[in-house]
Amino acid sequence: MAGRAMRYLGVGAALGGALVPGAAMAVVPVGADSKAQVYRPIQFAVLLELDFGSIIAGSSGGTVILDPTSSSRDCGTMVCTGSFSWSRLAISGSDATVAISYAPIFYLTGPGAPIGAELTYAGGSGSQIEMTGGSAEIQFGAILHVNPDQVPGAYSGEFAVDVNYQ
Repeated sequence: MAGRAMRYLGVGAALGGALVPGAAMAVVPVGADSKAQVYRPIQFAVLLELDFGSIIAGSSGGTVILDPTSSSRDCGTMVCTGSFSWSRLAISGSDATVAISYAPIFYLTGPGAPIGAELTYAGGSGSQIEMTGGSAEIQFGAILHVNPDQVPGAYSGEFAVDVNYQ
């Protein structure tokens, strides 16, 4: 029996020692920092709408390029007339870094087949800019792909731009 008593005693001693607080188990208050950054909502204002102008396409179609960095319009083999403009947006909010993203393809619809267009921005989709003084302007161009034998008429469409704080 002595052997059995030793076993029980050994287990009891181990548990008893675990229940007695010692210096290593003392509670020490720990401080942790916390912080938050609050931003104003980002707002948009359209300063200029994207306008390719008037295009004389012919039977082969072609491309019209509105370059947002060079302020130029290139009509390739087609003839372009009239005024044109890039899309210019004013954004406002808090002084912060924002990311500009967009779907690269959009369509203009009208009396004929839809005309595909590629939105262009100097930094590309996903680029970041700084809003200083709570505002910034961003300018977009596009490449319009006029179909061969495009039906004459007025065509229009929309593109979406997302601006998010980083």
